[in-house]
Amino acid sequence: MKIRSKVLKNGLKSYYFRIVLNGKPTMKSGYISNKEAVNAYRAYKVAEANGELESQKTKRVKFVELAKEWLAMKAKDVRPSTFRKIKYNFVNHVSQAKPFRGCYVDELTPAQAQAFINKLSTQLVRYDQVFDIVDQIYKKAVQYGYLDKNPFAEIDKPRRKKAPLRDSVQFYDKEELIKFLKSAYQLYNKDHYNRYAFFRLLAFTGMRKGEALALTWSDLDLADKTLSINKTVVTVESGEVVSEAPKTKAGNRLLTLDDDTVAVLAEWKLRQHELYQTLGYGSSPCEYVFNSSVNSFITLGKPRQWCRAVAKAADLSPIIIHGFRHTYATLAVQSGMDIKQLQYQLGHRDVHTTLQIYAEVTNKQKTETASIFANFVNESNIKSNIENS
Repeated sequence: MKIRSKVLKNGLKSYYFRIVLNGKPTMKSGYISNKEAVNAYRAYKVAEANGELESQKTKRVKFVELAKEWLAMKAKDVRPSTFRKIKYNFVNHVSQAKPFRGCYVDELTPAQAQAFINKLSTQLVRYDQVFDIVDQIYKKAVQYGYLDKNPFAEIDKPRRKKAPLRDSVQFYDKEELIKFLKSAYQLYNKDHYNRYAFFRLLAFTGMRKGEALALTWSDLDLADKTLSINKTVVTVESGEVVSEAPKTKAGNRLLTLDDDTVAVLAEWKLRQHELYQTLGYGSSPCEYVFNSSVNSFITLGKPRQWCRAVAKAADLSPIIIHGFRHTYATLAVQSGMDIKQLQYQLGHRDVHTTLQIYAEVTNKQKTETASIFANFVNESNIKSNIENS
């Protein structure tokens, strides 16, 4: 320790010293006596040893500030439609929740985190989506040094509550699908033939709803019986738009169509052209296969309304539109389609997603096989008893 002094312009002495704090040399000055400078030097060294220097203290940040930064980063990392869901969940289930409103990130205890998740699990079927948001924000807080441990790291996740029974089945079996399509044809053959064509296409290709609604006639080659999937309809903050990028890279694929589906699409193309002719157009001004009344794509919510109407007319339980994709996959497995073919057809990036479908179907088939065998043996035993009596 070496205390130095210098004479100021006003004639007074000022004492100063150089000191290394946290490995960084710095100058401290402005002391009026040698004793004051010595005491200051010692005080700095004690504070450094106790971790009490201002530079050693972790800056505190409010949850909403860190969340805003995390959302900005998330917006760049995920698809617009995915970010829209994340922001919706944050605004409606996190930002105004008591544990986070106006609080610093280091104020939340593990007990409060558990209580928040417990309550959330009684309110939302997919509460895990909200959990992922707060968990990632607090992981970022740990990464930045705002706190030592994520309060959500070791909480117990309650069992998700069951979804309301709006749709009692996830997919149709073969007989139900045939019944649904017959009903769709009867309901929409005269008017709105495009709705029947829409369900026929979903049922016989396994494509996603957004992929079907984004289709343009240039994506179809009816002569070669092929269909190119290269875009999808997504929902962003400003509304619904056609994205030139499918859900995954594997989503880009060329599908082969069966003859009947080609015939249905050809019939709809002719009818669409005739509809425009009645409006005075020489050719169809709309490029979309499933066009809206304003010559754009049909919004994502519309097919749901059509499906419920068809299911009611067919006396079937309604399914969500994604259920037709599940229906296709299930029936494809039952028909013996190779797993790699099915993965390509569905546009799955990860084969494990396809394998899950295989597991579900084969488990069901195992059960059915056991029942078929038991019924066969029991029936043979009954016949033998009758013949011997």
